[in-house]
Amino acid sequence: MINPGGLNVIALISGGKDSLYSILHCFRNGHKVVALANLHPAPETSQGASSPENEDIDSFMYQTIGHSVIPLYESALNIPLYRAPITGGAVDTARIYRHDSTPNADDSRNDETESLVPLLQCVMRAHPEANAVSAGAILSTYQRTRIENVAGRLGLTPLAWLWQYPVLPAPVERADDGLAVGHAGLLEDMAGVGCDARIIKVASGGLDEGFLWESVSGAGEGGRKVRRRIVKAMARFAEPEDLRGAVLGEGGEYETLAVDGPGFLWKGRIVVDAAETVVGDGGVAFTRLKGARCVLKEEGEEDEYTLDDVRTPALLDEPFTALLADVNSVQPSMEATPRAFPEFDGFSVLPYIAQSGSTCIMANLVAPEAGPGAGEQMEAIVSKVEDTLQTFTNAGRPRSAEDIVFATVLLRSMADFSLMNNVYVSLFQKPNPPARVTVACGDTLPADVKVMVSFVVDAGFREERQGLHVQSRSYWAPANIGPYSQAMSIPIHDQSKVVYIAGQIPLEPASMEIATGHSSWYDAYCLRAVLSLQHLWRIGEAMQVDWWLGGVAFLTGAEHIETQVRVAWRLWQRMHNRPEDDDDENEGSELDAWDIKYGRRGQEIIPDTNPPGLPHFSVLEEDSTITTPPFLAVEVDGLPRGSDIEWQGLGSQCQQVELTVDGDTMTVAADDAYSLTCLEIGEGQLQERLTRLNDSVEFIHGNHQMLSQVVLYTTQPVSERLWAGQVVPCRSIWGRDGRPLIAGVVIIKEKKKD
Repeated sequence: MINPGGLNVIALISGGKDSLYSILHCFRNGHKVVALANLHPAPETSQGASSPENEDIDSFMYQTIGHSVIPLYESALNIPLYRAPITGGAVDTARIYRHDSTPNADDSRNDETESLVPLLQCVMRAHPEANAVSAGAILSTYQRTRIENVAGRLGLTPLAWLWQYPVLPAPVERADDGLAVGHAGLLEDMAGVGCDARIIKVASGGLDEGFLWESVSGAGEGGRKVRRRIVKAMARFAEPEDLRGAVLGEGGEYETLAVDGPGFLWKGRIVVDAAETVVGDGGVAFTRLKGARCVLKEEGEEDEYTLDDVRTPALLDEPFTALLADVNSVQPSMEATPRAFPEFDGFSVLPYIAQSGSTCIMANLVAPEAGPGAGEQMEAIVSKVEDTLQTFTNAGRPRSAEDIVFATVLLRSMADFSLMNNVYVSLFQKPNPPARVTVACGDTLPADVKVMVSFVVDAGFREERQGLHVQSRSYWAPANIGPYSQAMSIPIHDQSKVVYIAGQIPLEPASMEIATGHSSWYDAYCLRAVLSLQHLWRIGEAMQVDWWLGGVAFLTGAEHIETQVRVAWRLWQRMHNRPEDDDDENEGSELDAWDIKYGRRGQEIIPDTNPPGLPHFSVLEEDSTITTPPFLAVEVDGLPRGSDIEWQGLGSQCQQVELTVDGDTMTVAADDAYSLTCLEIGEGQLQERLTRLNDSVEFIHGNHQMLSQVVLYTTQPVSERLWAGQVVPCRSIWGRDGRPLIAGVVIIKEKKKD
């Protein structure tokens, strides 16, 4: 039976606290769990069954300790359980799983991750209504990307309600309890809804066998005492920035078995006759359970917990809550200003193909000759892209679609989005497709053009790239529901990186719906503007962005456009105010605990757990009076999902930035390696400024500068002789301080390596 308004979920369970607690969040968000699924160690060939002396196996992917108890969950939760053995090993130990489903992909088919495929297929045959799968991943990119990979191939929506939970704003119900809550907030929230999860294995990390069979999520003072002990023990071994993950057992410091929970899920509890302690080598100890069974709760035996007791993180982080209060306190005039739009009839652009430095550019690609439909035009554009990529080389090797890191897709109408997207997706067969911004430009596009696409291609080495592609629904940031990544970064010279971040609209991450709920148009818009900016910030922080090179706010809604612009500028400016007490003691990035333990990748800095704050004022000169990077507000005809704002940013990983302003030109230079210049062009200046720009020898052929990318945002048609770069036609454009413009030019340059 289809679950109206919600998803029908297959819950992957290991017996641990996180996978069972995730089921409660499925309920909390209006979904139905139709089945449980579990992978267990394969029977030993010599005995025909798993030996109780060897309950745990060294799996990179799955918790297996206590697996003999798993069958009891079917009765305890009154949900059908399906199980299958783990086959294969950890063939692909990279952080991001790169399964290739071609017939020659024998290695990936032997990876233990692939054990999930037949298990989930079996569940889907028994429950054809199933359309989602949930897991308990918190900080492990290794685990999350593997589940997302399998889910995508099977057409299931991945759910990871606990993803990045330790760094999300605390639920309002959580009381401040100092040390215990500060680092064990997730465990406190589990306790708040009556979960009982016992430690059944410790593996050094400050914990010894004295912690075995203690409840990490016990209610009352007894439970908090256990959590304080864990925090204290972990603090002796973990770095401060790693402590939250260690307290939750994310690095394998301990593993748990859930034995009870709230009555609306748990119809029975797991009880054991005896828990025997077994001490192994290297600080490892585990509990061997004897006489484990499910005891059904008696009719009328009810606890006090309801779905409302399942705590969810606050929607906004503290800085963005303050930001929303700030803009809500300003109620500007919202009277509509009549405006006449320029005519774009006859406007045309030329394709712009260039390779310089670390990037290649394919801009203004159109195909009106392919036919009148957006789908057929996109098919022709894809063919042009594939042919053009063969002309870009690095060390004699041609580039491919795998090297595209950012895309700008301009549509005549958002009604054509699906037609375009269904073809666009065929370009990318890889874990991290390019970041993307998609807007509708209406009749400002050239005549008969339904789709115009521009791509940034990385000319460097693929292994030096990093991507962030979170496809799971969570409370952190919107899941990627299309063929694009949240972000892609490419190295520039030795230490610096440019980070391309996808356009962010104000979706509530848990529901994936546009944020609403305010009666006032102004208040609702402010919420959406702040929320979408927070998405940009969280992704930037996850990618270790130190400083924004620039930001663009795409806007719709001509009636109040000036008000929308002023709000967007105020938000951008306030987020770049230098703090009074600039404290950089917490710089650095938390390592992915799963990779440290299993992937043996602890030497790498992983870009998606507990990152530093943004912007990093330590990279800016102390006496700099300029702190706000370039800003453009661009009015277009339409945005995805009917949104009225979409933020898109270009970030920098760097050691030092310098901001300079010369009249209407602002430049951000990073590490003496690359720079972004934003030129604001006012009324009556377009032809003159573009002529001067094109006549500049240094701009085009400088000995020390390499032109990487140029984008012209314009409200007026431009002749081909004046501009040969990427074009984004707009209804209106606004610059710093909300100043109305005719056009804005963004120029990205890379300095030649000595």
